[in-house]
Amino acid sequence: MQQVYELNVRIWRSERSVQLGRPATLDDFDHDALDRLVEDGFTWLYLLGAWTTGPLAAAVSRQDQQMGSYLASVLTGFASDVDIGGSPFAVQDYRVPDDFGGDDALARLRSRAQVSGLSLMLDFVPNHLGLDHRWIHEQPGFCIQGDEAELRAYPDAFVRLGGRIFAHGRDPFFAPWKHTVQLDYSDERVQAAVIAQASSIAARCDGLRCDVAMLLLPDVFANTWRRTMRPFWRGCLDRVRAEHPGTLFMAEVYWGREYELQQAGFDFTYDKILYDRLLDGDAESIRAHLRASLEYQGHCVRFLENHEEQRAAARFSDPDHHRGALLITGMVPGMLLCHAGQEDGRHLHAALHATRRAPEPGSQPHREAYRELMHLLCEPARHDGTWRLLEPRSGHDSSLIACLWTLPLHHSLLVVVNASWRELSGAVEAGPLANRDCQFQDCTNGGTVVPVGAETLRNQGIQVRLGPWGAQIYRIMQAR
Repeated sequence: MQQVYELNVRIWRSERSVQLGRPATLDDFDHDALDRLVEDGFTWLYLLGAWTTGPLAAAVSRQDQQMGSYLASVLTGFASDVDIGGSPFAVQDYRVPDDFGGDDALARLRSRAQVSGLSLMLDFVPNHLGLDHRWIHEQPGFCIQGDEAELRAYPDAFVRLGGRIFAHGRDPFFAPWKHTVQLDYSDERVQAAVIAQASSIAARCDGLRCDVAMLLLPDVFANTWRRTMRPFWRGCLDRVRAEHPGTLFMAEVYWGREYELQQAGFDFTYDKILYDRLLDGDAESIRAHLRASLEYQGHCVRFLENHEEQRAAARFSDPDHHRGALLITGMVPGMLLCHAGQEDGRHLHAALHATRRAPEPGSQPHREAYRELMHLLCEPARHDGTWRLLEPRSGHDSSLIACLWTLPLHHSLLVVVNASWRELSGAVEAGPLANRDCQFQDCTNGGTVVPVGAETLRNQGIQVRLGPWGAQIYRIMQAR
């Protein structure tokens, strides 16, 4: 089981500097902070925004009136030149800025993290460059270029830099990213150069989070840019792992291309499908997704929040909905991702381009649900056991989502969630539990232990009565 804690290092630095009364660097991410993450069950620290964003890209971010208005409404004393640092994905250089302590401070942080038991993950942004990247001037042929007519017709899609016109990077379903320039993957020199960049990152961390990885699938690139490219990811991952054995790759991916990238060699792929279905509250579609093979499930990154999504406490504003959805994300196989602030029940979105976030009291019910899940993740059955989805019994309400974890010589762990907005009484199949007499310890209501015989489990299943998005948690032991 792996769990990753996502931390925007630019926001962290602002808050740490206030605590210390001086400018903080990565050297101020001390052992105590790392140990607390390990105590919470995390195995990975993902530092978002560790690389350098240049002044041109930052200036584009500061011209975003919508973002500026939002930040001015939530940040006291907002000043765009200080509080907007630019997109972490408009990389000028894969180098830690000097005022963060530089690459030497990153190496020391990695060493401290390893002592605490944490692996370090950093960003790899292969699709595009920041406006300030040296390749734009040194290797302009690496980038997709345009002409005067295209610039006039599509001023938001192209930019003039150094006497040449370049295309901005983009996702075909959204507006172009005006702080970036698109790389041309039809040029094999680009692939070789980007793979070398990936290897240089892997030398300084344990895992790479690969930004919008699906954009570099050959058919997606061809449909977006009308150019042909040879497959990129398998060669990239193989080369980096040959040079840095054990490097983990996590793909940000959408549009149902998750399995394809797993087959290309990614260790983990974003699972926005589950997020969307939990938000919609359609139990059958949730269950259908969780019926996929264990091989697929085990390589999914589950989340209720990340830097792109709105805060979980805002989207899942009903505390019961949040608790039920959170328990499902944490009690299925794969990697669980927690975004800094999620654990406190923060509501206000931390803008990706910002260097500061608003102070918030958070939400106690959301905070308690998070703490409950963290305790469950430390249970031996959840940590080292085998997962199974238990189906609702025939003739019973189909809104129940039941996750069972079993581990030989240990108690089993069962979480049943009513993924609906109505109260219900129902039952789920007992699965492997039906072969023996059991004792059910009710973790939700004071730890009461109730014996349940094998015959009852076979004939009646596991019965529950739950309110809307209510959850029942059991430790299950074999009867003596």
